[in-house]
Amino acid sequence: MSTQDPAPAATAARLAYENSLAIAARDAAHRALTEQLLLVLADTLDSFDRLLAGAAAADPESYRRSLELMARQVETVMAGQGVEPVGRIGERAEPATHHVAEVRAAPGAADDEVLEIVQRGYRYRGQLLRAARVVVAVTGDAEQETERT
Repeated sequence: MSTQDPAPAATAARLAYENSLAIAARDAAHRALTEQLLLVLADTLDSFDRLLAGAAAADPESYRRSLELMARQVETVMAGQGVEPVGRIGERAEPATHHVAEVRAAPGAADDEVLEIVQRGYRYRGQLLRAARVVVAVTGDAEQETERT
């Protein structure tokens, strides 16, 4: 009859379990940091959008083209990391992915049709990082300009 000590097997199992917990914690921290970085990049793209909308320089068209290229480069990097924009003009606003910043009467448009993107939203690997802030259409005779949440 063998009298082997079960302690080494138990110790190895415990160490393997603790190692897997440490790896899971590092992965969670990495995901959180990645999401923070991606949100910062999203805010940077918003700054590009504002600058492009009101840019004035000695050669405005050249300045605009340069800024557009820089914005596209950042978008390409984000897309390569699994980030995709949320919100397009003409689509129907959905509560899960759109924050309605304003409603407007728009003849010929359907209820909740996106008329304008105030701030782009983003998904990261299928999960919503930030909802798109949009202006949507409302049918009816009275023009409304209100904030809905």
